Amino acid sequence: MSDDKKIDYDVQEVEPGLWRWNIYPQGRTVQGPPHFRTREKAVAACIEEINNGIERTRRAVARH
Repeated sequence: MSDDKKIDYDVQEVEPGLWRWNIYPQGRTVQGPPHFRTREKAVAACIEEINNGIERTRRAVARH
């Protein structure tokens, strides 16, 4: 896999029992809402957000 396909992310417990995801695209930070009750749900939502973003980018490129 080339470096341009890597997406750094993590999940963070904001307060006991509330988690959010963080995605780090090209030196920026995109944070998800802090409303996930488990780490696993935050990770799943993060992966879904990454996949949705990739799909949005593909559709935008296809239109041009």
